[in-house]
Amino acid sequence: MRKIAIEDFIQLLGMVGIIGSLIFVGLEMRQSQTIAKAGQQLGRSALFGDLINAYTEAGGDIQSLYFEENLNYTLTPEEVIYRNGVHSAWLLYENDFYQYSQGLMEGDVWQAKQRGIEILYNRCFARGIYETRAPISSENFRAIIEQIPDEFSNDT
Repeated sequence: MRKIAIEDFIQLLGMVGIIGSLIFVGLEMRQSQTIAKAGQQLGRSALFGDLINAYTEAGGDIQSLYFEENLNYTLTPEEVIYRNGVHSAWLLYENDFYQYSQGLMEGDVWQAKQRGIEILYNRCFARGIYETRAPISSENFRAIIEQIPDEFSNDT
């Protein structure tokens, strides 16, 4: 059996240390990229959220004006606020789903969000708004929504 010289052993340890460091740096870069993508998603959501807020401040219904191009809608101010709020809620939930899917949200927090999504999905106004938003939502988020038991209620 051959003895390993101390110099060879130290050199081996050094190489193992370098390889370990490279793996660590690679994992850190991957995590940084994930966080950057999540920041971009949040930024896009914030921009659309600002648009919804601008409509709300002006007394406009984003569903009617932006999505349906209906300039002659007849809704009460409370209905306009509610519908704009529902758009904001869907936007928030989709962003939350993205954060969760990237490992940036704890499972118990996501479960609570899912309960909120189920409640929102089964409300009359919210369902129509979801159906309007579905084509511009991610496929994975839509798949989550489609698994919700349909208990459509007539709440407004």
